[in-house]
Amino acid sequence: MQTYLLEPQDLLFFRDGRPIETSGGHGARWPDPSVIFDALHAALWRAFPADQPQPWEHRHDFGRSSHRPHNGDTQRFGSLATAGLFPVVQGSARAPRAAAGAPPDALDVSCRWLFPAPADVAACDDARHWLLRPCRVQGMTNLPACFLKYTVASLAKPTKDTVPPWWSGAAWRSYLAGQQPEPAELFSPEDLYAGEWTTGIGVDPETQTQDGQRLYSAEYLRLRPGVRCGLTASLRMKQNGNGSDLRECIRELFATTQTIIVGGQQRTCRVEEAQTSDRLPFPVGSASAGTRVKWVLLSPAVWPAIQANESKGIAVHPGGWLPNWVCPQSGEVRLRHRSGNLRRVWDEARGRPIRRADVDEAIAARLVAACVPKPVPITGWTERLHLLRHETHWGQDGGAHGPRPSHLAVPAGAVYYFEAEANRERGTTAEEEAARLAAALNWHGHTPGTEIRNRRSTLLGEKGFGLGVCGTWDLYGEGGAG
Repeated sequence: MQTYLLEPQDLLFFRDGRPIETSGGHGARWPDPSVIFDALHAALWRAFPADQPQPWEHRHDFGRSSHRPHNGDTQRFGSLATAGLFPVVQGSARAPRAAAGAPPDALDVSCRWLFPAPADVAACDDARHWLLRPCRVQGMTNLPACFLKYTVASLAKPTKDTVPPWWSGAAWRSYLAGQQPEPAELFSPEDLYAGEWTTGIGVDPETQTQDGQRLYSAEYLRLRPGVRCGLTASLRMKQNGNGSDLRECIRELFATTQTIIVGGQQRTCRVEEAQTSDRLPFPVGSASAGTRVKWVLLSPAVWPAIQANESKGIAVHPGGWLPNWVCPQSGEVRLRHRSGNLRRVWDEARGRPIRRADVDEAIAARLVAACVPKPVPITGWTERLHLLRHETHWGQDGGAHGPRPSHLAVPAGAVYYFEAEANRERGTTAEEEAARLAAALNWHGHTPGTEIRNRRSTLLGEKGFGLGVCGTWDLYGEGGAG
């Protein structure tokens, strides 16, 4: 997975779902993760048209492998995966000096990536109460779940002050270690960008000409000097039809052009590959110590409501704030621990051998508390040009262009608290189960931060949704808390 920086050549426009006619076109906001995925996907199609297949491409027919039509249709660039956009501060005067003895990639003062602030932090100068913690008080949560054992709260005095919404990697390292971050590592939106309003003349939808009676105003995003947009992208392709021989092909796009169109109104950005170490510039989860794990979202996550289907063994799930991999009745985690080693076993249902992990066991843990801010709407528009024949063939909506389905996503910064349990049947301790849960939830899995292994959003994971990082937690009254 490659890391890139975007430098806007002009103002950017990332409008939300509100109509321009009624809300004024609020476009000065940080974009959703899907924006950069759509921009790269469109850039790939422009750079490599359908009638000019590339030698490094492999064909990918639409549908499941057991019943693909094999009629010449392809789902091109289907392996594209992104993460971002995140603000990147370059050469800021606020950048502190690296601490003595710090590893080379621990603090890069010339290029600092920023991430959304955790939701369990209070605007408080008191070192004892700056962090919200689960407490044993019952009946004070507004989350509709009867299985939650604790309420997340703080003993800090009420205040109208707010926590700066953007934190550097150094601030996240302090937070995950249970230490209060330095104020110089926290950024407000005004530190990163400004909004500029512009008035324009509307277009008559019938004649497609300017209509002097239709005036509108729109807000644009202007990044501060030294602020860039950071992302990671991957486009892994099979070589010679061999699934074990994969090649990273995202560089093929930027070998042809150094600019891409991002956001609305055809705004261009210059692309440059970031100079980083093997580790990705995201916060790395701390090693699980004890039986408690807390998981914090670095990007939004979408967990839709699921209807029951007895024939397929699918149970009903409300979705929304609750991850689809958590039982809505008991809070049990339904993720499974899998080793990296694969072996071939015979599948009776399919009548053929398949590859399975040596270890595939349920993780013994429960969700006991959560701190979830209000949801954010995720929407968009698609032309669906490359899906016309596929969707017509499969009898769906005919591939007509139009708005995408709207989702209410859990915002970045949401915090989920888990308690692991010992499993006597497997002979594992609660500490071992907590370590397995952390490996299943951390975006980097078992790796030291060199690749993205887990995207825990049910929908839009390939577009950067569902990235999270793990730490530990304790109750109020434990470990000197409160």
